[in-house]
Amino acid sequence: MNPKKILIVGPCLSMGGMERASVNIANELSLIGYQVVYVSIFKKVPFFNLNPDVIFEEPTDGSNVYSLNILKTIKRIRKSVKNNQPDSILAFNKFYAALTAFAIIGIYVPFFISERSSPLFKWSAKIAFINRIAFFLKPPTGIMAQTRIAAQIQKKRYLKSKIQVIPNIVREVKLYPETSREPFILAVGRLNDTLKGFDRLLEAMTISKTNWPLYLAGGEATSDDKLNSIIKNNSLGERIHFLGKVLDMDSLYSRAGMFVIPSRSEGFPNALVEAMAAGMACIAFDFVAGPEDIIENNVNGILIPNGDIQALADAMDTLILNAEKRTQLENNALIVRETYKAEKIAKRISQFILSEKI
Repeated sequence: MNPKKILIVGPCLSMGGMERASVNIANELSLIGYQVVYVSIFKKVPFFNLNPDVIFEEPTDGSNVYSLNILKTIKRIRKSVKNNQPDSILAFNKFYAALTAFAIIGIYVPFFISERSSPLFKWSAKIAFINRIAFFLKPPTGIMAQTRIAAQIQKKRYLKSKIQVIPNIVREVKLYPETSREPFILAVGRLNDTLKGFDRLLEAMTISKTNWPLYLAGGEATSDDKLNSIIKNNSLGERIHFLGKVLDMDSLYSRAGMFVIPSRSEGFPNALVEAMAAGMACIAFDFVAGPEDIIENNVNGILIPNGDIQALADAMDTLILNAEKRTQLENNALIVRETYKAEKIAKRISQFILSEKI
């Protein structure tokens, strides 16, 4: 008997959270025995690699994030579905799923959406209209929500669809037991994205009573005027280090003294789970959505009321001054390596989208 085939519609293989998640899932489903086809919405320079067994299809017309031809994309997806005859389709991102829904009108195949955005995210009026029409004509079979809060919201939006909470596959973070942790704070993410909340972290540093430096991985200093203004006005220059894009994050995780995620909102905080998988003491605002599903406060990390800058400063000071507390959190954080293990999450996904028993 031939293995079942899953067609994944994802953005592309370039750097990004959704890109990483879609590639991880494609690879792991392939590793546990399914035929996988990855249909890329855009053609961009790859950063992530698909397993050799995964069939990769990308545009031949140079489509990119600035020039998406919606009609051509729908036709391309439809052609791929007809050619590959998948047993199930998994589309990443609500808008890409809407294009997929249009593409499979008149074709019966189970169709699932991996919702990636924060539950608070609002699409533009034009995109929202396209989404509504698509899902009215072709309601998705099911929705994969990344967090409990997201699932509660999706149940109200998709009345005809099955909803299940399935978190991201978190890649296997390499451990460096011989490396000693150094006295600096690490934060990760796009600096020009206000939802990442780095301004809140810098504000906390201005009232902190300790002086560990902050290393920001993900962008250059000049890319965000607001951050530069906070740094300049509070004389933080010598304590802030912009690392740009870091290729070897695991080594950086192994050296940092603690990890802080100050986001205002996330779909799923991948960087937080990676930092915990690296055995880091982590602090997170209790934003929507994700941290409350991942962190048990003061057991495997510290949860701060969302937006409480003073509480964030106090928590950083506490961990800086209390090495024993840091060690406790570091040891307990490692449990996420098992919770978010790739094979375990891939089996949950296959069970949901193919109705297979594990």
